[in-house]
Amino acid sequence: MSEIKSNANENASEIQANPPASVQPDTSGETPSEVDPIEEQFTGDCPSISGRSTLTYAIGRHKETNELNLRIVENSGKGMWFDGWASGKDIDAIVKGATELTAKSFHSLHPGKSINTGGFVLAALRELGLIRANEENTRLHEHVPATTFEKVAMARMGQVMEAPAKSGKRKGKAV
Repeated sequence: MSEIKSNANENASEIQANPPASVQPDTSGETPSEVDPIEEQFTGDCPSISGRSTLTYAIGRHKETNELNLRIVENSGKGMWFDGWASGKDIDAIVKGATELTAKSFHSLHPGKSINTGGFVLAALRELGLIRANEENTRLHEHVPATTFEKVAMARMGQVMEAPAKSGKRKGKAV
């Protein structure tokens, strides 16, 4: 009996010494000295899928590749999440043509991290207009045709994607 009580006290002491990070991002695996190659360009708010909290997401651009990325930076509720960046290309690979997206669909963006992150990413993508609730089953989401992460992110940031200009003129021969 005293052994059980001793273990319970040790566990309680451990919890007090290291309280759960219930409202903090899961930053395990990151070293503080790392320089983030992604520069935050925009932040926005959206309701969580359950509607019980407000999420803040960020869109960032990689300094070298110019690729857009997404991450969850804040949650007004108690759920943990991973605050790492998810590549727009990876998001598009999951979403393109999909008709039955759930929070679990996005777990592959951050394997081994908090499972809440997938649902939070789903909520942000819905807010951005990349996905929408399925009309037949609102627990499922579907890709909005002809959209990409870059298109919806640029639109939200108030920027229009410019296609390379075609001059329509032929190059003259060098004489």
